[in-house]
Amino acid sequence: MGLTAREQAGRKIYLEGESPTGREISAEIGAGARLPGSAVPCANCHGEEGRGRPEGGLLPPEITWSQLTRPYGHHHPNGRRHASFSDKSVARAVAEGLDPDGNRLDPAMPRYSMSAEDMASLMAYLQHLEAQGDPGLTESEIRLGVVLPTHGRLGEAGRAMAGLLKAYCDALNASGGIHGRRLELVLAEYDSDLGTGLASARELLARGSVFALLSGLVPGAERELAALAEQERIPLIGPMTPWTWEGEPPGRQVFFTLSGVGEQVQVLAEYAARELHKQGPRVAIIHPEQAGLTEAARAARGRFRAHGWEQVEVLRYERGSFDSEVAARLKRSGTRVVLFLGNEEELAGLMGKARALGWAPYLLLSGTLSARAAAQAPAFLDGHLFLAYSSLPSDEKPEAVESFNRLRAGVHAWERHRVPQVSAYTAAAVLTEALRRTGRQLSRARLLSHMEKLYAFEPGLVPPVSYGPERRVGARGAYVVTVDLTTRTFRPLGGWRALKP
Repeated sequence: MGLTAREQAGRKIYLEGESPTGREISAEIGAGARLPGSAVPCANCHGEEGRGRPEGGLLPPEITWSQLTRPYGHHHPNGRRHASFSDKSVARAVAEGLDPDGNRLDPAMPRYSMSAEDMASLMAYLQHLEAQGDPGLTESEIRLGVVLPTHGRLGEAGRAMAGLLKAYCDALNASGGIHGRRLELVLAEYDSDLGTGLASARELLARGSVFALLSGLVPGAERELAALAEQERIPLIGPMTPWTWEGEPPGRQVFFTLSGVGEQVQVLAEYAARELHKQGPRVAIIHPEQAGLTEAARAARGRFRAHGWEQVEVLRYERGSFDSEVAARLKRSGTRVVLFLGNEEELAGLMGKARALGWAPYLLLSGTLSARAAAQAPAFLDGHLFLAYSSLPSDEKPEAVESFNRLRAGVHAWERHRVPQVSAYTAAAVLTEALRRTGRQLSRARLLSHMEKLYAFEPGLVPPVSYGPERRVGARGAYVVTVDLTTRTFRPLGGWRALKP
């Protein structure tokens, strides 16, 4: 059901606490504390559907219009009784904190100050709140958007992921779908050489035709895509990204499946603190000036220091300008342990310089960034290379491998596309499980709630994933492996290493 311009304005006020006209909206809480309306929008407590969301030990009441205006009035658990609401008494409750009989509402309920026009818009939206289904959701269909390159350097990988996801949805639909609904993919294609992935995502969401975003590949614009999903209040499940970030989480809407470089290097730091500390008091972290890698280096430094490794030198360089001569300085300073976050070519240069100097450091590396170069390392570094991986072949369950291979058989793809296809399959499996648990009464808000309750779910090809209100990386941790440079093979050093906060 479409919304009028006034109802659209009311929706913005309800969800975001901001006036579309730019007028001020403020909220008073308790004994005079005044905040911007955007700090405490209605949806924060009452939920996007108006049915109440538990918050800090409180259970805000349902505020759907049919509930507010039920003819026999209201009797609350605390004993407060009052008559049915009307549009005028709802407005008074919002502005003054009083029910229709003049009783004070719960002190946790803010009193909002806004213009008469904005209040009228809010009332108009509240009257249609419970009739508003989320975009991309019908009685028979759930439409899922996926942003993938189909042209340019990454076009092959994008087409391989798109084909795998389509085969997954076709197979699921052939078995009856999810609670009687079919999954329908809506592909937002772009050219990776032109870097238009984010623009394609914006165009897709502007059409208002998808319920959630699934998987996806937008190198260099991962943060922006996450911010867009948060802004549009649309779930984004399993975006493929070379790293995640530390500090503030990307938002409530975004769920990663596997750890990225940021988590991998922290696992390496903890491993080194236990196994390599006797190699000396100095450790160096080398990384290009790039947002995700800078934050990964900062997080790793914190882990090193937390384990008593006080002399941690961080060496930054402009992307594309790595100078392998840094090896000579590190050798002179007595540094024996190096966490390196450059690319394959830069790592090869560092190892070549180390060989020329007769310096054999212990190198800590991300499997995401360095696997090929590590496998080709000079033999003198045997036993000195340690890589972190977010998953290993040992995670793969026979039933999931059979299903994956069956889907993959109908998609034209090379073996090098297996990793992105595993990422797409895993994201689809996680989303499918959350949709099943949510049930027939589906909404974006309910889906997010059930995503946050997923615990130790096994997608089948990667480690079990768990989420929570403050956890948005499903398998948060990594494996540590070493490289046997005689056989040129990788050998795990123990099992999964969960990363604690």
